[in-house]
Amino acid sequence: MGLIRAVFDAAFKQEMRRMKPVGPRWPLLLFHVDTGGCGGCGMELQALRYAPYDMEGAGFGFVTSPRSADVLLITGALTRAMAPVLEAAWQAMPTPKGLIAVGSCALDGGMFPENYTVLGGLERRVSIDLKIPGCPPAPQDVLNGLCSLFGKQATPPKEAETSAV
Repeated sequence: MGLIRAVFDAAFKQEMRRMKPVGPRWPLLLFHVDTGGCGGCGMELQALRYAPYDMEGAGFGFVTSPRSADVLLITGALTRAMAPVLEAAWQAMPTPKGLIAVGSCALDGGMFPENYTVLGGLERRVSIDLKIPGCPPAPQDVLNGLCSLFGKQATPPKEAETSAV
């Protein structure tokens, strides 16, 4: 039993040494709210969860409840129907908390002008901690933006090896 424990401890400690925290809390937990739009930015965020992007290795993770989140990640233009949902998510988050707007729609409304159902972007309404522009921004741009919060640069994804035909 002692030998098994020693091997387990050695493997676990080596893994923990390899994974270094990037911020005050590690991993930084993100709660995503899509407030309306085409869904392109949301799809790009989903790509971060899988290879070749190492989101978890960079020190970030998604959570399913705002009560567990450090940062509220917003995509899409703000609609009247989603405004109370967004406010409730913000109020449910523990302090300190942050707000990140991903994509043109979240920032300034993008291709969705203000009308009876769309309130537009967040830029003129609230203080945004990090703005990631683009329609939609590439997953690497989102990861670079997140890493910039801690003064770090994300490693680019590895290119798939192609065989000569």
